[in-house]
Formats: sequence, structure tokens, C-alpha cells
Amino acid sequence: MEVLLRDGPHDGRTVTGGGETVTAGGCLYERTGERVPRRGRGMLVFVHRPDCCEPHGGGTEDRCE
Repeated sequence: MEVLLRDGPHDGRTVTGGGETVTAGGCLYERTGERVPRRGRGMLVFVHRPDCCEPHGGGTEDRCE
């Protein structure tokens, strides 16, 4: 399923994923429960976790996996 990423370096990008989290470019995104209309259907929204983003100095902690 395609999901929409919000905030962070991949804001507005759609990726294939599901579950509670997805990763994109070394950054963790968490499911919000929100759905937005996109491409004729409701897409799940995942929000950026800045504390779990390798390019921004995060992501090495156990809580980010």
C-alpha cells in the first residue's frame, strides 16, 4: 500500500509501506491514523521523527528501531 510522508526531508512523498512505521532515506516515520484523499483513495499519513533521522544526527538509539 502507498502511504504519504509528512514533515522532514521527504515531506509530501509517497512510499510503499504499512504497519506502524516506515523508513525513507534513513529517517523514521510513524503512522498518525489520519487519511488524506490522494490518487482517488484515502492514503495513510506517516509523520517524521526528527530524533530518529540519520542524516540529522539521530537514529542510532534502540527506541528508533
